[in-house]
Amino acid sequence: MNSSEQLFTTLKQQNPRAALMVNDAAHILKRFFFLQREGVVMQAAWLPGTARMDFKLAFAEFLWQDAIIAKELRQRVLELRYPERLIVADADQPLLDWWRTMREAPDGESFAAGLQVVLKPALREAFKTYLELSDPLDDAPTRRILRHALEDVEEQIARWQKLLDESGVWQKPTTQKWLATLKQAHVEAGDQILIGDPRTLYPKIQPTTPFSIARQAARDPNYPLLKFAWPDRIDPKRGPGEGLELQIRAAIHHANEIWATEMAAATLFDLAEHAPHDFLDDAARWCFDESRHCRMGLSRLQTFGYKSTEIPLDTFSYDAGANLDAITRLGIIFYFETTYIHTKPQRAKIFYESGDRLSSHDMDYDWADEQIHTYYGNHWLKYFLSQEGDQRDPMQIRLAAEQAVAALRTQITAEDETATQKIFEQTMALAQTRATQ
Repeated sequence: MNSSEQLFTTLKQQNPRAALMVNDAAHILKRFFFLQREGVVMQAAWLPGTARMDFKLAFAEFLWQDAIIAKELRQRVLELRYPERLIVADADQPLLDWWRTMREAPDGESFAAGLQVVLKPALREAFKTYLELSDPLDDAPTRRILRHALEDVEEQIARWQKLLDESGVWQKPTTQKWLATLKQAHVEAGDQILIGDPRTLYPKIQPTTPFSIARQAARDPNYPLLKFAWPDRIDPKRGPGEGLELQIRAAIHHANEIWATEMAAATLFDLAEHAPHDFLDDAARWCFDESRHCRMGLSRLQTFGYKSTEIPLDTFSYDAGANLDAITRLGIIFYFETTYIHTKPQRAKIFYESGDRLSSHDMDYDWADEQIHTYYGNHWLKYFLSQEGDQRDPMQIRLAAEQAVAALRTQITAEDETATQKIFEQTMALAQTRATQ
């Protein structure tokens, strides 16, 4: 061996920067992308059927964070494999199928516990292992992505811990049994299951009940549940009211945008598998935006002095899509976006001029979001209709969605109207009292 060959051999043995070649990195990152993507879909799947409001809102925020990391990982894989543009699971499909079975929890709270105890820690360790192996110089773009991913994972684990502790879910026998099942499966799978060589067999996870997304929304029992949370949800022609009534009505309607959070999540779950990857990016953002609008309403109502037991919620807008196809369900959220978007800048101006800067502020940001959402709705309705060979345009789907919502309103009973009027009067009486204090 001459001196040059000896030096090269020594460098190979001693320099840790050369641990991962491009093909190695691309394969592992592709796997991370698919795992992240599956995590987004699983969280979206559980959001409508999970009752607790704080869990719903956490799912929406975290799936959006995960979708951002998935998008960045996908882009990094394409960079490493340029000019190849196709990303498929190939040998990792058995792993992804196994990972997907971890959504088969007995309920949404148990699924969240599984995320906190098993799934997110497994991803955290896989990301850390990659960072330990990767080259800070040659693979610097990947390391930045994974450092951000780790920050998100650590925050999510900590926040889930707090929410789960507050919920008392740890004491539920069904949750304990589910966690034991997940833990055992990961013990049997062994260390570095998410970053090691591909396998064909993984430990089986036996679900208590096969997963099915909820087509009628679950609601937190801490909030009053009505068929229709406010009079103008029964009859849109009634009008939004003025002054204090308009302020309270706007906050109640914002809080009730939890239905739109659910519909965006359901649309993501229904359509992502057969859509381009950027559909998942847009649907995840749409879901998170709607959850922020819900938070806007809850936050303002809390500022006005309301407790959760005084904030009425309904489910009818989400439930209107229960028996419809996935494209028309997408049309329902598109219908509401395009029908009421013009009211946002009007309300922002009214609230600003009346001195309610907080309501004006929220409505202004809502308007900015909704303009993006109308693009999402129009763009993706066109795409899915084209894929189906359906000659209808988005406005025809919008009409079908409007009819589905109207059909639910025809089922209103006298008891429904009485219950809505009663909660309206109670809510406004509290507002009048607090406004004069």
